[in-house]
Formats: sequence, C-alpha cells, structure tokens
Amino acid sequence: MFNNQQIMDLPKHSDISFKPLADKALLHTQLSSLLFYVPLIGALIAVCYFNEAFANNAQTYLLIGMPILVAVSMAYNMISVRLRGFAVRDHDIAFKKGVIWQQVTVLPLARVQHMEIHQGPIERKLSLASIKLFSAGGVSADLQISGLTHDDCKNMRQFVQNYRQDDATTQAALVDE
Repeated sequence: MFNNQQIMDLPKHSDISFKPLADKALLHTQLSSLLFYVPLIGALIAVCYFNEAFANNAQTYLLIGMPILVAVSMAYNMISVRLRGFAVRDHDIAFKKGVIWQQVTVLPLARVQHMEIHQGPIERKLSLASIKLFSAGGVSADLQISGLTHDDCKNMRQFVQNYRQDDATTQAALVDE
C-alpha cells in the first residue's frame, strides 16, 4: 500500500563528508592551464614581432598583464581544486565544486543509466581519470568528477554497477511476490 508520510526533520546537507580529490589533481589543473597560456603568449610574441605598431602600443600592457593573468589563474586553480570533493554513499554520489558560486550535485544511484571513464594524455601520465555519470533521458553527463585516481574511478564504476544489479534483483523479487 502506498504511504506518503510528511517528513518533519530533513537530513542536513552539511552531514555529507566529502573526500578531497587526488593529490595530483592540482598539478593536472595547473598543467592544463599552462597548455592554454603558453601558446597564447607565443602568439602574442609573434604578433609583436611582426607588427611593430602593435608592439609599441601593447608591450607595457602585455609585460604587466600576462604574468598577472597567469598568476591569478594559477591561484584560482589552487583554491578551486582544494574546495572540490566527492562522496559515495549507500544510495547516491555527491560532488561539490565552486569558489565564488558553490554547487553540490547529488545523483541517486538508481538514476544512473551508464558511466564513462576518461583519461587524457596528461591524466594518464599522472594516473588520474575522470568519471562521467549519465542519468536516464539525458544527453550530457549529469555528473562529471575530474581529478580522481584511475583506481578510484574504476572502484566507483564497480560500486554503481553492483548497486544497479542489487537494485534489479530486489525489483525482480518484489515483482515475483
């Protein structure tokens, strides 16, 4: 029989104990940022070399602005990676991120349709990986956690698969009764 009791005391969001990302996650984020800034700086140097008028007007701004931009970006990355965390619980996976705008995403395991583990070249070298969890009906990933060790990703995938198999077995047993 269907029962819909009112809940008087909601569970506290702060009760979630988040685990930090892997130790090398910060290094991965910093290297990824540098892979953006190094070609940008190279392109600006080339433009200054071939266009003297631009070089004369922008040289001071570039010499001051680019190092400041790179330093601020690196500092933001340090803060951002330290504030990220994940939690695998009995019936859901939670992920928190954000420096200025903080966000916590909780995905119930019963809603997970499929998963992907991704490793780019930098991640592979650092033994890191990302896991994407897709829920039913969605085209893009509902939850993506980057900066985990490859073993953590495989363990998380196995945990979700075991949960889905246990859930399917329970559902089948209920139908049989």
